[in-house]
Formats: sequence, structure tokens, C-alpha cells
Amino acid sequence: MATRRVEYIDLAKGLCISLVVLIHIHKFETTPETALRFFHMPLYYFLSGIFFKEYSGLKEFSLKKVNKLIIPYLFFFLTAYAAGIVCHFLHFYEKGLLEEPFRWGMIGDIFFKLGRGEDIGYNSPIWFLLSLFEVNILFFLLHRWIRNWKWRLTVCFLMGCAMVTAWTVTERWPYYLDRSLASLPFFAVGYATKGWILQEKELFRRRTGWLLCLGCFAFVYGCALFPKEVRDIFLVHYAAGFAGIALLLIFCRLLERLPLISYLGRYSLIVLGFHTFFVAPLRFVFSFAGEIGQYVLTYVAIALLMRFVVIPFSIRFFPYFTAQKELIRS
Repeated sequence: MATRRVEYIDLAKGLCISLVVLIHIHKFETTPETALRFFHMPLYYFLSGIFFKEYSGLKEFSLKKVNKLIIPYLFFFLTAYAAGIVCHFLHFYEKGLLEEPFRWGMIGDIFFKLGRGEDIGYNSPIWFLLSLFEVNILFFLLHRWIRNWKWRLTVCFLMGCAMVTAWTVTERWPYYLDRSLASLPFFAVGYATKGWILQEKELFRRRTGWLLCLGCFAFVYGCALFPKEVRDIFLVHYAAGFAGIALLLIFCRLLERLPLISYLGRYSLIVLGFHTFFVAPLRFVFSFAGEIGQYVLTYVAIALLMRFVVIPFSIRFFPYFTAQKELIRS
């Protein structure tokens, strides 16, 4: 039963990273995609909260998170910059293989653009690693200062709701701190419910599980039909986010395992860091297949490349930079 529990979480992470890849391949701006945006990243914060540990103190905790998040962030950023140099001299942008031209000054984006609350030029999806580091530190401090879990959860929700409300009147904050504060409730609820989420016994009958999935899907899809100003209200933001998380977790608990997707979930950090390297070239290769065909074939090709090339290569040659081993000993 213990291995089943891990596989169920890996499958959830695999489906989540697959949604991230699919959204980055092509933005259809449809109602289903709007629905996915409610929970495809919040689920990562929620799952991270499930596995939160204090360790011996702030020093050890911080070093663990530097190894797991900051070092991979810097590695993926610098790797993307190096790849950008190669693509620049091969004129990939002029050939339509890249969506954004290379700039030598991109090396400074990590200080200047992030400091202004903007995304970095290359490999922007890795923003999540920096944000998750911030969420971990924030929650660690709250966990130390507020020992009562109910008060701690309340404070996390107050901070999150305030940030979501502030989005309508403020600009983005430096280094994704606004996203981190808004995501804090998902992390906190993940931690608060981990005993229930990870228990080995069956939580409900299969028929009940499928009915719950259907109900959560209907609720999230209904929220996606609201105009943007309604979707941005914190009540809708969090209600739809948690309903989407419940949908995916129940679905994964029922399926238990899908070999390829579960494998991608186990190494989702590597997929997150490298998938954008392949999106534009593969979309160009599959442009003959039409919009939907290009979308599907690009995802399948990326998934297979990750499974049989990128992930094994990264584990073998870059374990200290992809969170497989600790570069800095705690």
C-alpha cells in the first residue's frame, strides 16, 4: 500500500506537469483552458505542502530548499541562456524555430527584470521554483511562530486573500512574491490535510469517487464561464482552485498509475526546467499536422523525449543540479 500511495502522488504530479506543458505549447484561450488555470499550478503548491518538514531548524531547512529549488532554478536559467547563444548563431529565430530573439543582456534578467516583477526572457516557467522557495520559507516561519494549526491556516488565508484582491489594483511584485503570497493557502491546506491525503485505507468507493470527480469538474468548469472580474474574486479563485485539486487527486487515486505520466511526475522538476527548449522547434516540425495535430504531436514528442533522453541524461550527468542529490551539504 505504501508504494501505491507514492504512485498516486506521482501520477498527480505527472498530470499536473503535462497540463503545464500543454498550456505552454499553445494557448487556445478556451473555457477548458481557463478552467485548467484555476488549479494546474496550485496543485504543485498543495503537494509540496503535504511533504513539508521543519528539519532541525531554519538553517538546515533553507539549505535543503536551496538544493531542491534555487540551484535547479539557476541551472535551468543558465542552461537556457547558453542554449540561446547557440540558437542565436544558428539563426533559429530568423528561421521561425524560436518565438523570442536572443539578447546578450538576458543574463541580467535574473536581477533587473525579476526585480521589476517581470518574467525572465528565456525559460520563464521556472518562476515556479523561485516562488515555491519563498512559500516554503514563509510557511516555515509561520509554522514556528503560530503553533496552533487553525490560527496558522487562518493567517495563510488572510494573506492569500489580501494578495488576490490586491492584484486588481497593484502591479506585479518583485521576484514573484505576489504569486507566492497568493499560493500560500494551497500549501498550508496541503500540510494540514496530509494525514488524510496520505492514509493507506480507501477513502471512498469507486463509484463515489467518480461522482465526486464529476461534481468537481462541473463546479470548476462553471467558474471558468464567469467573466474575468468575477474569476479574480478571491472566493472564486480559491474555491475553484481547491475543487480542481480535489478533482485531480481523486482521479489519480482511482487510476493509481499510468507508467509514462507517473514517470514524468516523479521527475517533474526536470520536465519543468527543460520542456520549453523543445516547444518551438517541435511545433515547427509538426506544423504540417494542423493546429490540433501540431498540439498533440508536440506534447507526445516532448513526453517521449523526456522519458527516454532528457530525464535519464539529467539524472546521470546533472544529479546535483536537478535536485537528485545535494550539492550543498546541510
